[in-house]
Amino acid sequence: MPIKTFAPHARIVHPNITSARQYITRMSGHFREGAHPVVEVTVQFSAPRSASVQGWAMHSGNLLTEGTPVHVVYGSGPHQRVSFYGYVHSYRVTTAETDPKYVMNSEVAITYTLTGASSDMQSQRSRSWSRVSPSFIARSICRAYRLAPLVQKGVAQLVDRAQYTQSDFSFLQDMAEELGLRLVVDGTTVYLTEPLVSLRRGREIPSFHLTKINGIRDSVYAFDVVSGEMEPEMGTRTRVESFAYNQHTRHLSRTVARSSATARHTSYAATLPSTSQRQASTRASGKAASSSLWVQASARVRGDARVKPGCEVWFQGVGMGPRNIGCWMVREVSHHLDIHPTDPKLSAFRSDLVVGRNRPDGLDVLRRDELTAPVSPTGLSTGRWHAQYIGER
Repeated sequence: MPIKTFAPHARIVHPNITSARQYITRMSGHFREGAHPVVEVTVQFSAPRSASVQGWAMHSGNLLTEGTPVHVVYGSGPHQRVSFYGYVHSYRVTTAETDPKYVMNSEVAITYTLTGASSDMQSQRSRSWSRVSPSFIARSICRAYRLAPLVQKGVAQLVDRAQYTQSDFSFLQDMAEELGLRLVVDGTTVYLTEPLVSLRRGREIPSFHLTKINGIRDSVYAFDVVSGEMEPEMGTRTRVESFAYNQHTRHLSRTVARSSATARHTSYAATLPSTSQRQASTRASGKAASSSLWVQASARVRGDARVKPGCEVWFQGVGMGPRNIGCWMVREVSHHLDIHPTDPKLSAFRSDLVVGRNRPDGLDVLRRDELTAPVSPTGLSTGRWHAQYIGER
């Protein structure tokens, strides 16, 4: 197998670019909970000087126009290779006087901004849902865009919700936050699960070490964690309370989320009282669940394309400190690849992570079998990416 297969690499699979004079020099992918995936790809190619200034890119077929479906494969090895499916959101030409100069051609770099397959869910609309479960709402919205919804079992309470001039994606995110669920988009699959449910597909957990020993190249470049139950920026653990108002007795009844009852600080699930005791309990438990990963840390590690939101990573080494060793849940990740066209040794791949735990000395991961369906493969039809299996209503 060629050595470049093990080096950082990125390739545009669709649309098929036949010209050998263009290649990817840089890629940055940003993925986090409750947000659309965004990838920036910089393509370097040689533009013929004989073409007109206004039409060289179009005539040569090198420019990908807005809305073009793009499939990018990137990684750093045969077992660390993943796919990204998205659309061209915008592009910009980046050029400078210091670029290489040739007689017949001009070196030009174009940076494409690609948004994920869920970007179609941005159109605002108004509608109402009456006496349906949150899982039914999520499945109905995702299947309308031919995306595969994977909703955790147990989300079965009936709710009444109104969507007023709000995009479907923002509506799903607000509903997930109220119920204490996590919204993650991976390709054409939309996950709606508890924050502690693992979303990794394989058995292997990406691991990184920090030994601080001469002669050993550590895979953790930087690590920053804050300890304490009340940190506004890095993590908060509070005792969540909610109140219900009884119209007949005109009294307020208090509800405390059981999972947060031992915390020293108090916060409230809503600014206004709930209309029923059940609604108050749902709001309190939902807010407590949404902040379950209250221990947060940031890290810069050697690049690994398998690291995604909702997946676990393993940190080890004496340089990490005794309480930070072990599993962490990824909440946000940014992959940065700098690719040399001829020498793979000069390529670089790093990842910036935001990870979390539900207790200072460890992570309690829930079983994945609580999801209702397997991950569906992705296909292309009428210029849009879609999941090949979206289930039945």
